[in-house]
Amino acid sequence: MKNDIRKSASRSYRDRDDGRDTPVDLNRRAFMTRSALLGVAAGAAGLGLHSGAALAQSGSGTLKLMGGRSTSPIEVDSKMARWKKPQSLEFVSEATKRFSFPNWQSGNDDSVYYNLNIPSFFPTRVVAQPSEFSVLERNLQPEMLNLTFTDHLGKTTPALKEYLVGPRQVQAMLMAHKGKVVFETYPGMNPLDIHVWMSASKTTVGLLVSMLADAGKVDLEKPIPEYVPELKGTAWDKVSVKNTMNMAVALDNEETFESLTNPKSWISGWFTAVFGVGDVEPDHWRKMMRTAKPLPDEKPGDLFRYSTSNTQALVMLTEQVTQMPWQAYWNERVWSKIGARSPLIVGLTPDGMPVGGGLINTTPEDMLRYAMIYTPSWHVVSKEQVVSDQLLKLIQTMGDPKAYKKSAEREYGTRWFGEVPMMNTAQWDHAFADGAMFKHGNMGQGIYVDPARDFCGMYFGLATNDEKVAGIDHSPGYLRAAAKAIAGK
Repeated sequence: MKNDIRKSASRSYRDRDDGRDTPVDLNRRAFMTRSALLGVAAGAAGLGLHSGAALAQSGSGTLKLMGGRSTSPIEVDSKMARWKKPQSLEFVSEATKRFSFPNWQSGNDDSVYYNLNIPSFFPTRVVAQPSEFSVLERNLQPEMLNLTFTDHLGKTTPALKEYLVGPRQVQAMLMAHKGKVVFETYPGMNPLDIHVWMSASKTTVGLLVSMLADAGKVDLEKPIPEYVPELKGTAWDKVSVKNTMNMAVALDNEETFESLTNPKSWISGWFTAVFGVGDVEPDHWRKMMRTAKPLPDEKPGDLFRYSTSNTQALVMLTEQVTQMPWQAYWNERVWSKIGARSPLIVGLTPDGMPVGGGLINTTPEDMLRYAMIYTPSWHVVSKEQVVSDQLLKLIQTMGDPKAYKKSAEREYGTRWFGEVPMMNTAQWDHAFADGAMFKHGNMGQGIYVDPARDFCGMYFGLATNDEKVAGIDHSPGYLRAAAKAIAGK
């Protein structure tokens, strides 16, 4: 990430003579790197690889297999392994005292502890697991440890086995193909530990709204205040549900470096209210939702501008349409159906609404179960098709490539994957022409679904967003390269 970021996302690119876009700056995620310094309280074998992905020819061993078994997780010699053991009483006590939003985002040891223990720092709701859990068959392919791909500069990345033990501090990575787990490693956590999804949580919010639209209970073209009465008479009156789903609302709520580091900005104040920082009323974040202002010379739908407040508006919509707490509807439509092995825990606003845009916590395997419902192998985890073919198509095609083209997120996706995604859609950051979709979470979390290849994957990590310290988050690229490799296309 560049350290001289000054411009807003709407000015993130300049035209080049060859027709391509050259990034000028990357804003929103750089805030997470600098917030600690600025004292800002806001936050969030045989695989034959081609087409931009290749297997490394060799790889000496920072990795070892557990007994050489194809059903046991791959062990890696990572410094992060210390987090698999209980931490000392002194550390836990002192880290708890040091909790602050800048420290949470810093990428230090305290950050690791916080992300593994979110319920200790936020009010939460627990969504219980069902009485029986779905069994995921293992057919691990350790050859994928040699996986590489071509990055955005045309260079070959290090082998996955090197990346896993590097500065990105990967804590877990799982992949599944045709309903079987084909890759599984836990460098920095135990399989049954819970971990925060951060913004990968947003896909759950998008899914529920898509379900309501598919059922005819929500019209995506109607203004969002049609379903959220408390937003009537505000700038949201001109914002459709669809544009909110695609984060193209043309309001002054964008998460950029400038806005998040400015305590007087709307989004900085909103995050402060959502996370209960300072002496504010529990519902202050709701009142702030009414005060977002329209951007001059921009219409809803014009430009993808990332904002967690858009996601929270969709949580509000879901509760109003269903007249159920968000987590209860989520359990009814999704969680109770996928054979989750462990509970899902979601953090709350001060007045008790789930922060659907960032505070979902689960085990890695349960996140993979959720990812699998977007693939043809959904039957491995569910007795019914939670995401129907019609619903999947709606989610895959809701976005607008034109609104995505000039967004800061497009540059992130290009750097992560080594190829340019087509658009964002329905709360997913990046969607490809082949139907694959990806959602990123702050500090290195991610979920990737690739229905055409019957593949899905997830990862948790804990690293500063400063690329000079931690390097580029290439986990998304490894997941996509693995999908292409194992599917043979």
